[in-house]
Amino acid sequence: MQLPELTPHQIRSRCTEQSFERGLEYFHAGAIGNPVLQDWTLLATCQGSLPRPYRTSAELMPTGIAATRCSCPYDAEGDCKHIVALLLTYIEAPETIYRIGDLLATLALKPKSSLLQILSELLKRNPELAPILQVDADVPDTPPPGQLPLVEVYKERIDQIFGSGFLEQHQLRDVLIQLEKLVQHAESLAQVGESEFALAILHALIHQSIVRYADTLQWGEVPQFVNKCTKTFVQIATNEQEPLALLEHCRLLLQLSFEAEQVFTPFLTHLIEQLCSTQDTTDLQLTIAQHLDACLNRQTYVRLSLALYQHAGKTDAYLRLARSEREYYLLVHALFTCQRDDAAWKTLQECSLSVDEHWDLLKSPIAKRIPNFTDKLLTCLSHHDPNTAVPLYHKLIEQNVLSRKRENYEKVHEYLTALKTLYQRCHQENQWDTYLLSFYKQHARKRLLLQIIDGLNPTV
Repeated sequence: MQLPELTPHQIRSRCTEQSFERGLEYFHAGAIGNPVLQDWTLLATCQGSLPRPYRTSAELMPTGIAATRCSCPYDAEGDCKHIVALLLTYIEAPETIYRIGDLLATLALKPKSSLLQILSELLKRNPELAPILQVDADVPDTPPPGQLPLVEVYKERIDQIFGSGFLEQHQLRDVLIQLEKLVQHAESLAQVGESEFALAILHALIHQSIVRYADTLQWGEVPQFVNKCTKTFVQIATNEQEPLALLEHCRLLLQLSFEAEQVFTPFLTHLIEQLCSTQDTTDLQLTIAQHLDACLNRQTYVRLSLALYQHAGKTDAYLRLARSEREYYLLVHALFTCQRDDAAWKTLQECSLSVDEHWDLLKSPIAKRIPNFTDKLLTCLSHHDPNTAVPLYHKLIEQNVLSRKRENYEKVHEYLTALKTLYQRCHQENQWDTYLLSFYKQHARKRLLLQIIDGLNPTV
């Protein structure tokens, strides 16, 4: 692993001049404590203006700095002074940094009794490590046949980290710091091939964070953390080459989603959708159907079911559900995608879509597959839904104006002519005059455009 060779100039370019100068002072004052390098992650504490030091970290990459983070409240431009001091330590005092890889290699040579003594001393000095070490102590040496027992072990220990009773905001932040360490532990396990253990940790973190959400002020930190856990879960699961028991995870997380606060539902359903792309989801579909009428986020679960049907190639079931739940955009899109064009055009005539949904159709591969799709869609709308056709014409006109090419300006003339007819058919001549007058004023400096559309309405 080739670590980057950073320079003070790189650090200076990431922050304000004031932050760099103050960070330089912090570095020379010895504010950085216990710097640690683990793989690509550089971590340390930094003594600031408060009694409790801040936690700083930097994610490195071969070409430089990927990301930085500090627990201080700084929210202005660039890195804070504490991050600057950390990075200067990496450059100017690398000998003070503890390298975890070298440390582990040394510890591997120690007898078991010595390691236990070291752990005992660590726990005396840092009792907050006890719940985290207890999690690892309770894990069996070999994975159990099912995922549930392992997840339950982690859930119990994570609940101990949360503690009992209500969490004030400062207490929650301390809890989240410990939970973040478990996320990092899960990522480390995945890197050495123990993905089942990693997923069990993440599953338990997701579950307990949602369950204990009621014991917090219910601000954004917990949902953000759960979202991070779900993304990490998907990343580990999709990168794993060996088959994993993902369906059991999905079943339990789906059940959790029915009981969770609505803020968590999109994270969980998106997680399930991504994990089930190659799974037999018949049981999940049945579970969703059984709970659907009681779901506050009904549309979210309908769209999850549609995604599962799509992954399974169950086109007819997909179309039936989309129609029954009035998911007309998804229905039309699916009909066009499976080349049932006549049925799609008929649905467009019978069912209303929003302007944005029609716009999405125009931007989809469907528009490229079907010759003259834009003109056909506009004709369909003009006859069956003129109130939607008008703003869609507006969007197409503005899009073509932005290109500044003659052929697009000629298309603008074509759309304006059709739009004028549409306004007249709807007996909205005054609205047409107002729109065209505004259009002329907005684009008064585009001489070629005005020349091409000249004569469209001589009264303007």
